[in-house]
Amino acid sequence: MILNKEIIERFLKNQSTQKEQELIEAWYYSFEKNLDGIGQMTDEEQLQLENELYLKIKEKISPAKKTPTRQINWFWYLSSAAAMVLLAFGIWTYNTSTKSIQSLSGIPFSGWAKYENISAKELKVTLPDGSLVVLLPKTQLSYNQSDTRFREVNLSGEAFFDVMHDATRPFLIYTGKMTTKVLGTSFTVKAYPSMKKSEVSVVSGKVTVYEKDAESKHNNGVILTPNLKVTFFDEEEHFVTGLVEKPEVLTSIKKENISFNFKDASLNTVLTTLEKAYGIEMVLENESLGNCTLNGDLSEMPLFTKLDIITRSLNATYLVKGTSILVSGSGCE
Repeated sequence: MILNKEIIERFLKNQSTQKEQELIEAWYYSFEKNLDGIGQMTDEEQLQLENELYLKIKEKISPAKKTPTRQINWFWYLSSAAAMVLLAFGIWTYNTSTKSIQSLSGIPFSGWAKYENISAKELKVTLPDGSLVVLLPKTQLSYNQSDTRFREVNLSGEAFFDVMHDATRPFLIYTGKMTTKVLGTSFTVKAYPSMKKSEVSVVSGKVTVYEKDAESKHNNGVILTPNLKVTFFDEEEHFVTGLVEKPEVLTSIKKENISFNFKDASLNTVLTTLEKAYGIEMVLENESLGNCTLNGDLSEMPLFTKLDIITRSLNATYLVKGTSILVSGSGCE
């Protein structure tokens, strides 16, 4: 069987036979094995090429009106003829997945645009409001283009968000039973369907996380600041807050060129510096421990490496307790 225009048209209308579907899908998957060594384009060039290809294909085939699927990460590898079949596969995927995406938030699907990263690399997407989203592999994202009150997103998978500030239009992310609300900030959301939980880790700004039906349950959720994260367990329907895996120095502090080179500094001074730099509360179990002095340059080290060196030099220990760090030891006179 030879791939031709008639087969593609039937595929777009969901009228193709099993053999025709297998032919198109086999053709599509043959490209995934031959992508190495091909030149790369910028995200803007990819989007431009995608739009041009879509217009050409629409003119040649004239399919029924549909919202285009934005599987932009692999369009640019292909020739115009190849892109025609690939877009057909993408529209078919869009139609068959509409029901599952709509059920995430209960919002009508009309006016939503879908992005999907089926590659093995991160995919950068710029939303209409200017917000940047970095989709990890096997991640799907849909954006409500028709709502003028909110900026709404459905997410399945993992993505980093750098949201453009807009006080008049909150940015809402739906992941299973959890909703994340922001005005403008950067953070990561992780919510693969198989996990049965959702995680939000904040890099900058402030994020509010709550259950979808929080109003009916009188549950206001939690507020997160930089270097904090929350996990919402779907079955138990509760939140657990903690620290992110790799805390970073706050953006505002980086501009101050804060120093981690300590000379005859008391532990109180050292921990106060770390608390200011990372926005994480540091607690001493024994007040006399704060009198111990330290010497050393802890610059260019992750926070937990800094704490390892500090506590070992004082024969002390530290423990992450929720969103705080507790330092314990015998202390110094």
